[in-house]
Amino acid sequence: MAETSGNDLLAVENLNILFKAENGRTIPAVKDVNLSIREGETLALVGESGCGKSVTSLSLMRLIPKNTGIIEGKILFQDQDLNQLTEREMRAVRGNTMSMIFQEPMTSLNPVHKIGEQIGEVLTLHSTLSKQEIREKTVEMLKKVGIPRAEKIMDEYPHQLSGGMRQRVMIAMAMACTPKLLIADEPTTALDVTIQAQILDLMNNLKKDYKTAILLITHDLGVVAEMADRVMVMYYGQIVEQGSVRELLKNPKHPYTIGLLNSVPNMDDDSDKPLEPIVGSVPNLGVIQTGCPFYARCPQAFEKCRLENPPLMERGEQRVRCWMYEKQEVIA
Repeated sequence: MAETSGNDLLAVENLNILFKAENGRTIPAVKDVNLSIREGETLALVGESGCGKSVTSLSLMRLIPKNTGIIEGKILFQDQDLNQLTEREMRAVRGNTMSMIFQEPMTSLNPVHKIGEQIGEVLTLHSTLSKQEIREKTVEMLKKVGIPRAEKIMDEYPHQLSGGMRQRVMIAMAMACTPKLLIADEPTTALDVTIQAQILDLMNNLKKDYKTAILLITHDLGVVAEMADRVMVMYYGQIVEQGSVRELLKNPKHPYTIGLLNSVPNMDDDSDKPLEPIVGSVPNLGVIQTGCPFYARCPQAFEKCRLENPPLMERGEQRVRCWMYEKQEVIA
């Protein structure tokens, strides 16, 4: 189980997410995930597409429909179990003390409502401000995220803005009520590098101004190195390695983490060593029944890996789910 303390803003304990399939079957998508985030901290959740990162973030916001998925475990936010709240109580949390920046702003923003109306709706739901005060606050938030001509942008529609501008609007909307926790799901995907840098600087500045904790969902290890305090690596719905960003990126333990790092260009490496992509792809949900899910792609796999899925084990300052570290203390 993840180490938690009274200072944790968010503590997730034994999170399991199952999707309902035909004939009453359930298919596990996320298995026994434990994580915690303190006030003002950035935790990165890393992995390839299909590893369960976005599903995990949606479960924290209680945005997985009950008719398609089942969420098990505790999601303790400010010492309150979100899984025990009614939908009405949960609506008071979403967009208020906990907000989310979704992966694709064009599908997250309502195309038929003006920008100002969409940000204003958040303030209407979660504050007692007057209409004039809401308009002033909306302009203030747009300016804070670096949007020029904020008064004019308020009266425009999402399709009239560039991808970077729409992403800034999403951040303004998420930060309108100064949340305690911001979940950012691939916030820089499909943006050019200049806009990416601006968005990351913006998130860092908002974190400093409001002491907002950030759960950063990404597959970009460059973003992790720049933004995160701690990092958790996810594969096939389970955490395979976790630790401080400095230790994990400097000295990765799990073969999957090593593979991710080897597949990314290193600007400090003067050698002509070619990149080493990870062979294969993430298996479909429900395919792996026994053994380590990474077995078929792992260059260091042996027989026990095929037969048994390893637990999370202590390895120095890191925790790793790999049979190569079997002699280390098992912690979960």
